[in-house]
Amino acid sequence: MKKAMKLKSLLFCAMLVFALAVNTVNVQADALDYLGNTIDESVLTNDMESVGTYQSVARSTYLHEGYVRITNNGNGYVGIGGATLCNVTCNTVKLNVYLERSSGPEDFYSYKKWENVDYSTNSLYFSTQIKVEKGYYYRLRGYHSCTKNGVTENGGSVTDGIYIG
Repeated sequence: MKKAMKLKSLLFCAMLVFALAVNTVNVQADALDYLGNTIDESVLTNDMESVGTYQSVARSTYLHEGYVRITNNGNGYVGIGGATLCNVTCNTVKLNVYLERSSGPEDFYSYKKWENVDYSTNSLYFSTQIKVEKGYYYRLRGYHSCTKNGVTENGGSVTDGIYIG
């Protein structure tokens, strides 16, 4: 009788070890595990939008300010917008917008870009919406430029990274 009990206990332990071995869980870091980290000067957030601005220095003659704005529009859609604003009408106004992405542990890298230019104006605006892959952080970088009479003033803006899940 004691042998049968020992055998049952041993069999139970073997089955338990086998069950644990078969049901192991592979643990990997999820993109949301990186919330709050700073990657390449952008904080990783779960916010619905982020705005990055460039404010010209006090002595700027032509370029007043620039901004880029990224929004989580849901279902994998991202809203993208920006502007370059000049103090006066300029010969050439530029706004380049760069969409970048990161999974969390690595730097942001280029995903898509838009180059915009207008002439004889004091402002340039851009906006669009695109579908992106879910599970990544996305941010915008902007390049803002105003040129008048051969003199160019420029600056850059960058948003924080927003998670699109």
